[in-house]
Amino acid sequence: MFFPERMKRIRLLAHASCRQAAVKKLHELGAVQITDFRTTLTRSEWKDLLQAHPASSDVRRITTQLMGLNRLLDVFATIAPELQEGFFKTLFAPAPPEKIRVEDLSGEALFQEVQALLGTADAAVAQPLEMLEKAAAERAELAAQRAAFAQIASLGVRLADIGQGSFVHSFLGLGPAREYTQLAADIEALAGGLSVCEARSVADEKTCLLVICPAACADEVYQLLRKNDVERIAAGRFAGTPAEALRDIDSRMRELDENQSASRAAIMDAAGSHRSRLKALRELLLIERERCDACAGFARTGQVVAIEGWIIAKQAEAVARELESALGGLAAVFITEPDEPEEKLPVALNNPGILKHFELLVKLYAPPKYNEIDPTVLIVPTFLFFFGLMITDAVYGLMTLLLGIFILRGGGKYYPLYKSCGIMLALGGASTIVLGALTGGWLGNLFVDYLGLTFFNSMVVINPMVDVSDFLVFAIAVGVLHLNVGAVVGIIKDVRCANVPSALKNVWIFFMEISLICYYYKAQAPALVFGVLALVFLLYSAKGMALFGLTGFLGDSLSYARLMALGLVSFGLAVAINALAKMVWGIDYVGWLIALLILIGGHLFSFVLNLMGAFAHGIRLHFVEFFGKFYEGGGEDFTPFSIKRRITEL
Repeated sequence: MFFPERMKRIRLLAHASCRQAAVKKLHELGAVQITDFRTTLTRSEWKDLLQAHPASSDVRRITTQLMGLNRLLDVFATIAPELQEGFFKTLFAPAPPEKIRVEDLSGEALFQEVQALLGTADAAVAQPLEMLEKAAAERAELAAQRAAFAQIASLGVRLADIGQGSFVHSFLGLGPAREYTQLAADIEALAGGLSVCEARSVADEKTCLLVICPAACADEVYQLLRKNDVERIAAGRFAGTPAEALRDIDSRMRELDENQSASRAAIMDAAGSHRSRLKALRELLLIERERCDACAGFARTGQVVAIEGWIIAKQAEAVARELESALGGLAAVFITEPDEPEEKLPVALNNPGILKHFELLVKLYAPPKYNEIDPTVLIVPTFLFFFGLMITDAVYGLMTLLLGIFILRGGGKYYPLYKSCGIMLALGGASTIVLGALTGGWLGNLFVDYLGLTFFNSMVVINPMVDVSDFLVFAIAVGVLHLNVGAVVGIIKDVRCANVPSALKNVWIFFMEISLICYYYKAQAPALVFGVLALVFLLYSAKGMALFGLTGFLGDSLSYARLMALGLVSFGLAVAINALAKMVWGIDYVGWLIALLILIGGHLFSFVLNLMGAFAHGIRLHFVEFFGKFYEGGGEDFTPFSIKRRITEL
């Protein structure tokens, strides 16, 4: 509980024929962090015996099949998307996570199953998908043509006459509403007088131009039209008038819509039939790929595969027996003490029960090193105490407790992160209820001064708004005690590591505190003695930086004044909200409603603000002031080779 789990080195030597079985068993046990044996092959005792294991030949096959599965699932997600839960529903009232029962498929049996399903699902969606894509492309083209024809629907020109002939070329275009006399003259000059240019105003402040010219000068005429911002209208496959073309386009678009609907329905049917199985097989393939990827870190001889890794010491013997039994005597397992420096060993935290959920706070900073004290058990009581002291309102504490319970009964049932957050909020809320009652915070002064519930005053030990100085002294005293605990833990850590000079670096703090206590009680001689000892140890540990050591400890101690400041702000803000509600209460007819809205909205705002502040500053006091006395962090998490099933179950 106070230190990470002890680690052992595990090595497995198995016959080559058992490689897949060995990897599968290790994956199922989920107890061994496999390390790369190739780093060991550089050592003289190994390099003549072993060689690097080749990468699995199945990786490329798995990658190809995963691409096929993902392509089909992407099609289903586009045409028939699944309902996604929002954040708040996931947090408070999630549906049970999808679980698909599957058989224990692996290796060649899995590959054949995936290939068969890919063939079936591809056949079901290929034709509808092709029809859908063609219909979408044609519809987009028709929509563009419709937009152009709609602007010239009033014209009686025949679209069959528009285009390029053997001797004559005709253009139909749209330009801005203005005079085109000069353009007509320019075209006539290009065509040598053999041209026609007619302009007519149409909808949307546009002018439609019909230009007929000899085919020999068609390119020059087209360039001239573009320079005058005239956009050409292509007749396409339509021969009648623009109005007739619009009717034909609308009819064809209705047919395309029907075709698209039929194609979507076919794909949705295929999604209903195959999506769950495709998702399940994708997860099985991902599991298989993890096993193949692990092989890249193995070593081998002609007939033997060598695997090494880390395992928690108390699990080592049981896992060794499981492996040897599962591989039928064709394997040998060796458990030894770590052969790496301690700072390179992975770290597995060992906290029971509720404490396990507070490991999240430690990992927000950094996991401890292998040979370092695990601070989880140390920060739980103080974090909860600081959290409650900075909110100092029993009703806010009850709201926090209920929020935690709702999360536990919602997303906490299925998601470990939400469960940890729910537990921390519930315990923080309970702490806040107690400390809020002791400081007289019941929605500020609402319960006592406005509702007349004066019996709550009997529980008050300190009133933040009245006993401000006492509250400040109490907060700093708590901080000094907290820093002392950190200093003691730092001394214990250094003594365990036989680092005596480092263990002495914070001893001056205790002598200084004893000196101040003696001085307070007018014991001058002991105060002087302990003061001199404090100075000696301070100079020994800090050398020329002694002054900064003293001011640093003073700054750390004063930093705990934030406990008082946030508690005072929480109480004061609630009092201000209550006073504002009282001011509007007397307004005729609607005063009570406005006051109620101010109370509900104001206290909700205050609650959220204080909740975030208490969490952020509570964490800061531990990360900066407390951890600075003994904790470094920087360890590497223990990550066992284990099966990660999100949607499947055997």
